[in-house]
Amino acid sequence: MIKLLLLFAMFQMPVHYVSDAHLVIYNPVSVDKSTAQSYLSVLSNIYSIEAEKFGVEVRGKLKVRLCHDPYDFSDLTSADSSFSPLWRDGELYIIARGKLGDPDFRSALDAGIIHGILERLRTNGAPRWLIYSVAVYESGEYRECTPPPVESVKYFSDLDEKIQEASSADNLTDLCFYLGNTGKFFDLKFGVGAFIKLLKEFRKETSFDTAVKNLFHMHGSQVEREWRDFLVKQVKSE
Repeated sequence: MIKLLLLFAMFQMPVHYVSDAHLVIYNPVSVDKSTAQSYLSVLSNIYSIEAEKFGVEVRGKLKVRLCHDPYDFSDLTSADSSFSPLWRDGELYIIARGKLGDPDFRSALDAGIIHGILERLRTNGAPRWLIYSVAVYESGEYRECTPPPVESVKYFSDLDEKIQEASSADNLTDLCFYLGNTGKFFDLKFGVGAFIKLLKEFRKETSFDTAVKNLFHMHGSQVEREWRDFLVKQVKSE
């Protein structure tokens, strides 16, 4: 068994890294150091802006892994390449495509970094769907998403199921539409910045119902009903 492990280690591709005070970026030798440095510069700038906006204390460096191509990404994440950048198991996986100036790609990078920063709030009770929704909404990644043909989300928990089940580009488009419009609902209903304020309630341990009641003076079930009605209208109006 030990010999097999040693043999496997011999054939693993070496991985290099670059880092700063907040991020460490791992890159295979097939991704040159100058590319890794470019990503570090861009992602560090995003990190500084978003960390200050959310006021979340982040312990340790955010881990980012650059992938050489879609095959490398899928091997490491077991996900379709359309999901890059993808936050999974404590790391942000990105296909190093060399399109850092592309607005759509930058929005996706924004969403990935926001997700990495906010993931720390899961231990305080922040629902998975809330973190994903904030990341997609605040990055603007949802704006070009085509709405699904039929509204299929009725409860906040349905968003968690869609997050878990998403496995194709079409799934991702539908998911981004729902997540982004969830953020839009909160800001239209409770005022611009309400979504961020809701998330900040989870800087201490709490529940969604308690956070909603403290901040908006409404029961979670009532918010959920109004959100569901909003999504139905968004699907029909697009």
